[in-house]
Amino acid sequence: MAQQFDYPKSETDLRVILDALYKSARTAREAGNRPAFKGLVELMSAQATIITAIHNIKSNKGSKTPGIDHKTMQKGYLQKPKIRRKYIDKPGKAEKRPLGIPTIRDRIVQECVRIVLEPILEAQFFEHSYGFRPMRDTHQALARVTDLVFRTGYFWIVEGDISKCFDRLDHNVLIKRLYHMGIKDRRVLQIIKAMMKAGIIGECEVNEKGVQQGGVLSPLLANVSLDILDQWITSQWEQKKTRFPYKDWKGKSEGLRKGSRLIPGYLVRYADDFVIITDSREHAQSWKERLQQYLQAELKLELSPEKTLITDLRKQYIHFLGYEYKVVKGKGLKGYIPRTLPDRNRLKRKVDAIAKETKNIPYNYSREQVILAINRINSEIRGLINYYSNCTWVNIAMKKYAHWLQSIAMHRLKQYKGKWIPAKETRNLPRIHEKYKQKIPSIQYRDFYIGMTSLSFCKWEKPAVKHHEETPYTERGRQLYFRRTKKKRQNARLDHMYSSSTAQLVAQGRWKRNFNFEFYMNRAYALNRDRLKCRVCGGWLISSAPYAHHIDPNLPLDKVNKVSNLASMHRECQQAILNPNADITQFDSKARRKIEEFRKKLVSHAKTTV
Repeated sequence: MAQQFDYPKSETDLRVILDALYKSARTAREAGNRPAFKGLVELMSAQATIITAIHNIKSNKGSKTPGIDHKTMQKGYLQKPKIRRKYIDKPGKAEKRPLGIPTIRDRIVQECVRIVLEPILEAQFFEHSYGFRPMRDTHQALARVTDLVFRTGYFWIVEGDISKCFDRLDHNVLIKRLYHMGIKDRRVLQIIKAMMKAGIIGECEVNEKGVQQGGVLSPLLANVSLDILDQWITSQWEQKKTRFPYKDWKGKSEGLRKGSRLIPGYLVRYADDFVIITDSREHAQSWKERLQQYLQAELKLELSPEKTLITDLRKQYIHFLGYEYKVVKGKGLKGYIPRTLPDRNRLKRKVDAIAKETKNIPYNYSREQVILAINRINSEIRGLINYYSNCTWVNIAMKKYAHWLQSIAMHRLKQYKGKWIPAKETRNLPRIHEKYKQKIPSIQYRDFYIGMTSLSFCKWEKPAVKHHEETPYTERGRQLYFRRTKKKRQNARLDHMYSSSTAQLVAQGRWKRNFNFEFYMNRAYALNRDRLKCRVCGGWLISSAPYAHHIDPNLPLDKVNKVSNLASMHRECQQAILNPNADITQFDSKARRKIEEFRKKLVSHAKTTV
């Protein structure tokens, strides 16, 4: 019998249900039981889930990549859709990476499935896999490698890479694993199987193996399959079951060594790249051979011969996640300290791309256009610095290219009367530039300067090891995440404050130009921003349904429904704005002033909002 879920009426309700799914799966796993979940399609098809999925897809960079049409979901089953194939360059290689591009509708369906399955699966995944998982990143993966190396004193590494992992994942193995992890709703399994078997335009009618790179659900499904590998590797040593419990990892390690032929090994995985840390060349070679055998037998996958290497960290760098990592003699634990730097080939490609973009700034731009180009390039430079900020040699690596990039920038900005100005005297990137007196290429705009930032404006930041309780599916986990990242917690959308009849009318296309689905979604964010208060009178918007007013209804369609152009208010306050002859004497002076300000932004013909 299928479980009965209360349909979530809002994003807040949905979060509560997802937290409960995570807790239930986690509790079962810790008790040594297998979780079991049915009735999941009903939860996936709830309006709050669909709206959340649309918001997530809309905010993704790939949301504007076209697929093909004619996709449908009927009676809980997804009809086998075809996808569009797109090939992108692999950095530093002639080979191209194949991406599968589903339609927007299929992306939304996949996102609905992902939203519901992720908490169930997250509760059971191996603690130290980091790729394509929420609140995890490459910095934490590298921090885990460092932590293991210096806790254990093991310096031999198996650098593992699974050849064409996404393209070769076995569908039957994956479906069985999902069932094993508690997805007992066979309708969901059939939907996922149909998604995986989607044909490729111009290539095949049915895809018999692999998941499409570019699919919304694909990263999660890849982790499901590779979790089989994680559990096998860790069961051999790191999570080996023992007759008696040990107080700490050190005692367990010594206990496992005594009187056994077990091979030490600690796993850190990021998607299809992983490392196993062990204590000798012989053991590393044994791991490599056993891995190849296990992958072929159980997952029908293979290690990449040219990328799967055995390395002594004391003599050579390993290449992992775009970093080069080794240990050198120093006053650290075990007599060594870590040395990390950006992968030199990858860094050069990134810097060359920034240099090319800088050289391509046209000579006939307006000053405003040049500033936009500077800000875009600055964003790329800061992104590069942030990614490699956990490298102990980040300063050395970046300074190698900093002066060259600055010279290119100055040469380009001379056309716009560019000058060398101390970074701290520029107006842009104040939190960064205020710390540096070094001069950077800048152009004047009005009475201030906008500068091209430098690659040398960087410093090493010690990466934090992942806290095992940090997760998006518990209140404690969320607190840990926001404390670590110093990010602001996003408020839940207040969709339920608006009438559902509006949603139905929008969906039926019965509203005018400005009242499309984007308006329906973004008005809830505007209400969050306005903190449930009327933008005119300041009163609370809880006694009656609020109204979302277009501040400037004349904006183009791609801008008119942005959150910044919507203002939450009472119906009577909005009517006072729309009717220029309305008597507003009953409002206080502050509210009257705001009404006049809103009126100025309207054209002579008023447009009614909901």
